[in-house]
Amino acid sequence: MGDEADEVDKLLKSDSMHLSRTQEVDRVLSESPLDPFAVLGVTHTTSANDIRLAYRNKSRLIHPDKALHERAREAFEKLKRAESELMDDARRKMILGLMDEARREVAAQPRWQNSEAADEDGGEEFEAAVREKYRAIMVDIEWRRRQRAKQEMAAEGAAKAQAEEEAARRRRKRDADKEWEDGRDERVSSWRDFVAAGATKKKEKKKKKRRKDDGPSSLAGGSTNARLEIEMGGRNVKSTQTPGESEGEGDNSVSAGLSSNTAADGKPGEQQETHTEVDDSEEEEEEEEEEEPALRYKRLGGNVQGLLEKDTASTLMASERFLVLGTHWGNVVIMDFEGNEVKKWRAHSATVNAVSIDIDNEYVASAGDDGRVVVHGLYNDDITIVDYSRPVKAVALDPHYSRKTSRRFVSGGMSGQVVMHEKRWLGKSDTIVFTSDAGPIQTIQWHGTLVAWACDEGVQIYDTVRAQRISQVARPEGSPRADLYSCRLHWRDARTLVVGWANIVQVVALKERGQTQTQQEKPTPLPSSSTDQDQASSPLLYAEISVLFRTDFIVCGLAVYRDSFLVLSHGDHEAVRNMMAGDGVPGDSQQQQQLQQRARHAQPPELRMIDWNIEEVSSDVLALEGFPLLQPNDYGLAHCATHEADSWYILSPKQLVSVRPRGLGDHVQWLSERGRYRQALGDIEDAYRNQGPWAAYRDQIKDAEYQSIGQAYAHALMDEDNPAEAAKVCARVLPRDDTSEAREAWEAWVFAFAEANALNEIAPHIPTTALRLSSTVYEMVLAFLLTSDVGHFRRLVFAWPTSLFNAYSVVLAIEDQIDKASEPDRVTLKECLALLYDKLNQPAKSLTYHLELFAPGILDRVLNENLFDAIRDKAQLVLRYDDHTLGLDASGADAAADAADRLRRRCEAQGAQLLTDNTDAVPCASVVKQLIRDPGHLHVYLHALLTKDPHLGAPFADLQVELYAEYNPERLLHFLRVSTYYSFDKALEICEERGLVPEMVFILGRMGDNHRALMLIIDRLRDVPRAIEFAKDQNDPELWNDLVMYARDKPEFIVGLLELGGTHTNPTTVIRSIPEALSVPGIRRALTNVLHDYHLQVELCTDCKHVLDGDCEVLSDALHRLQHQGMGVSSGQLCLACQTPLEEMPAGSRGALAFWCGHIFHDKCVLHPDVLRKTLLLDSTSPSSSTNLLSLKQRRDRRQLLRMVLSPAEQRKIVTQAKLDRTLMIRQYSPACPVCAEYDQKDAKSQSQSQGLNQSQQQAMGGWSPLERRDRGAPAAAGSGDGAGTNPVALSTEQAASDRHDLLPPVQTLSI
Repeated sequence: MGDEADEVDKLLKSDSMHLSRTQEVDRVLSESPLDPFAVLGVTHTTSANDIRLAYRNKSRLIHPDKALHERAREAFEKLKRAESELMDDARRKMILGLMDEARREVAAQPRWQNSEAADEDGGEEFEAAVREKYRAIMVDIEWRRRQRAKQEMAAEGAAKAQAEEEAARRRRKRDADKEWEDGRDERVSSWRDFVAAGATKKKEKKKKKRRKDDGPSSLAGGSTNARLEIEMGGRNVKSTQTPGESEGEGDNSVSAGLSSNTAADGKPGEQQETHTEVDDSEEEEEEEEEEEPALRYKRLGGNVQGLLEKDTASTLMASERFLVLGTHWGNVVIMDFEGNEVKKWRAHSATVNAVSIDIDNEYVASAGDDGRVVVHGLYNDDITIVDYSRPVKAVALDPHYSRKTSRRFVSGGMSGQVVMHEKRWLGKSDTIVFTSDAGPIQTIQWHGTLVAWACDEGVQIYDTVRAQRISQVARPEGSPRADLYSCRLHWRDARTLVVGWANIVQVVALKERGQTQTQQEKPTPLPSSSTDQDQASSPLLYAEISVLFRTDFIVCGLAVYRDSFLVLSHGDHEAVRNMMAGDGVPGDSQQQQQLQQRARHAQPPELRMIDWNIEEVSSDVLALEGFPLLQPNDYGLAHCATHEADSWYILSPKQLVSVRPRGLGDHVQWLSERGRYRQALGDIEDAYRNQGPWAAYRDQIKDAEYQSIGQAYAHALMDEDNPAEAAKVCARVLPRDDTSEAREAWEAWVFAFAEANALNEIAPHIPTTALRLSSTVYEMVLAFLLTSDVGHFRRLVFAWPTSLFNAYSVVLAIEDQIDKASEPDRVTLKECLALLYDKLNQPAKSLTYHLELFAPGILDRVLNENLFDAIRDKAQLVLRYDDHTLGLDASGADAAADAADRLRRRCEAQGAQLLTDNTDAVPCASVVKQLIRDPGHLHVYLHALLTKDPHLGAPFADLQVELYAEYNPERLLHFLRVSTYYSFDKALEICEERGLVPEMVFILGRMGDNHRALMLIIDRLRDVPRAIEFAKDQNDPELWNDLVMYARDKPEFIVGLLELGGTHTNPTTVIRSIPEALSVPGIRRALTNVLHDYHLQVELCTDCKHVLDGDCEVLSDALHRLQHQGMGVSSGQLCLACQTPLEEMPAGSRGALAFWCGHIFHDKCVLHPDVLRKTLLLDSTSPSSSTNLLSLKQRRDRRQLLRMVLSPAEQRKIVTQAKLDRTLMIRQYSPACPVCAEYDQKDAKSQSQSQGLNQSQQQAMGGWSPLERRDRGAPAAAGSGDGAGTNPVALSTEQAASDRHDLLPPVQTLSI
């Protein structure tokens, strides 16, 4: 047991220590860091040694290794900083100086000027006010410090930015000078082209500006005139425009990591002539609205750069998993999407012209100028090589090459034949599908069950299921030779083929035979891969050109993205201009044409996005490496459709560029660079909600970037003087997790709003739950709103937990401000004070404001929480609360008819009942002292007190008389009747002042001045019945004589005395006093009534006598019968007192006593010793006495002697006489039955307590007490225990006899 007790003590001590550590951590965290004295829990007068000792003790208590609180480390660091500040002499001296300044400012306030608490050792409230003022001073100093720091940082940043800008300017000038010198030769060689295009460019820009609001009407083209021809659904629409330079070459040209390039500058000698023209073009471009790029570009890195330094790329194809690159040295390279080499082999000895991949990404086919087609397995050693002896320009694997045993592929080249190679039962075989005499096969594309290839004649479409050609799409008229500008094919879906010829783009739709020809001009997007149904059934199809349009550039690659074309263009404007003019390209000598083309410096390629309305959406200039010397056939565009998003890869001999749709990160970056933070923030939030066009890219933006953009937007709004919107943005983007970074961010923004004098905007959004800021922040916000927006201040006080700020400091600030506020604001501030005092557990102060504000249910709260001490000094407020609850006017200006009801309602109100029911907690004297200046409410209280208990208001009876006379004179007479504590003289004086005659009559009657009272009734009231009634009440013969003497000459009084005097006056005396000459109207009727009343009275007396005589006779007979009834006693019956048989007489007992209630006792057990002694003396004087002084033998001898001397009749007579004498003597003392007496004693005791009877009176009423009976002798005590009549057997007859024992004779004696 001892070990268990020790263990319990240890547990209790451990829990207590943990609780104290937790409380200390919470205390340290709740204190403001600006007050190091409060953090350490010391006063400003504490010495340095005591500060060090306090720090040592508290650091041990809240050390993170000992305290289990989650924020113990934060509290420990805060404590350490406070100790460091106070141990620094300069810092402590500065803090003490600020404390003294705060003390002086607080002492100068009106509230403390005449207060003793403002002394050096002031009260706790004054010290709290000083600390609060000190915190306010420190907050102001901190705010000013941050403002200075911000200004210094801004100045440093401006200086740094200026220096960087100057350095960048010098660097740009140096680079421009170097670039100018390096491009001198190029500018000289292209001078003629520049001069020719300059005028046209300026006209085109001006034309664009005029038609900007009308929307795009045509494609933006190059620098030459072009004719746009659109053929859709068999209809030809022709229009002519003068296009200028492509929009992609201006504002919308981006390189995404690539170097940009624009048109060549003029000659140095001609720079002055074209200066004005170039400036006008730049100004017009700046006026145009900048559009966001739709695509994102990235140069492939990895080891592909090292590969292309030694070799050049010739062809490229992309799959879902990798890229396949063919080079001019015959290499086939497998790369990932970042440009890293995965696998490489040399498949050809010459240039690789085309590559192809099956749908399962398991086989790669390549075709080269060495005449071979090589199919290489990526995951096995399966290699197929077919040699056609002539250069092969194109190859396409069956999409399901790896799944089928036929292992088919199609190839074509310089032979002009399209050959289908496949495995059969008898071995491999080649089937010539198509033969052309017009030129070589340039490209082949296999999609599903359809194969499309291009030659000089046009584009052929072949159905592999039916093994027949479907249709031929002729090469557009006037287009150059195919070997100069290769045809580009791209399957949009299983029924749509996009074809690019030089500067012409065609969309070929494949339709089933018999299908209506009136289809929509814009095809519906279909899946990009063939389905099983397409392969199983191959309906008879035919081709139809649904869209055809000409461009002012050469098509180098084609793809489809959503509802737009992606066109890789080459800006050979001279060739296009010649083709558009119908001149074509001279064909005298192919070598001469190539030399002329190479002599011109080509423009950089562009990737254009064109929608289905044939309007250019965007155009991006791609300054690829070596572009001035490259021709259209040197470029290529490979499409890659992955699960995440589509992507494209641009091929040039020395460079590969990946193209992807711009994601959310790119979009947000572009908007942020242009200061469009609002749109950026909205797009990010829409993406987070899985809405909008950027929902698929929501993972690209992390929380940190989202917060950074949001804060940048908030800064911009603050600079625009829009703090309301900035606060909403901060609420959306600032973090709310409990971290130091989040806390610092919020505090910085709160101080920023404080500098802008806009704390009211950020206040509703400040975090208060999971994330909690420094208490200084919350107090600063409340202090600002207290003086600027009281309504907002109230909402925050009611919404914020008091643990966020120092509630006592806020209370002091409100109390200083409340007197200066307007009436509506004063009510609001009182509500705040009531709440804060409740939170501070000061109900006495909070109830004051609750009662002033008439808060519903506040009195119920007093009852439920037993707050009577708190309202002890607020009686007036409680009664005013009642008036407000009842809707009454507190001034008491009511109609007289409603005064009684008003008083009743006010006395029955909850507040009045609360005061009168709890006079022990709220003393009456205290309430009267508070209400002495408010007599209306004092009257209500005293009247309610009188109704509750007339004795409680005894000390204030005189005051109550005056209040009744003032407010309720109709109830004054009642009060005078029921109360005996007022002064008659003072009451009479009050009634005389107000002329209250009935009340004066009553007071005079109580004083004994009946004559004066009667005279008042007669003279002033002239109320005969009242005078007679007064005389009856006093029952004074002299008063009646005065009344008769006064009435002898007044007829109305004579008639009243005769009719109402009754037995108090003698009618004869009244009649005789009437003067003979006096005429008394109505005297006949009065005398008749007197005679009639006399006869009636005589008859009533006679009848009452008869009734009384009859009742006495009946009751006498009943008593006689009861007294003659017998009582049976058995031989074995016990004495109810001693519990022994009646036959066994105790010593000194002569017999038994039987009561009419049925209870029987030995006479010694009941009779008083003196009475018993007298009965024994009586027995000893009788002839037959046999006293107990004789022995048993002597008593026997005495009986025998008496029998011998006396006859039996004489013996019976003597014995009967002795018993009768003894019985009569016992009855003289009227003993009571102990059993019934004990029952009656209990009843009498309860009644005597209310009547004030003492113990002796109780004994006289109830007989002997059990204690007195126990003291009478040992036998009785032995038989009855604590007292007679307690045995259960004896009590069994108690209830049967208790109802009738009072009607019976008290006792009869039995001789046993």
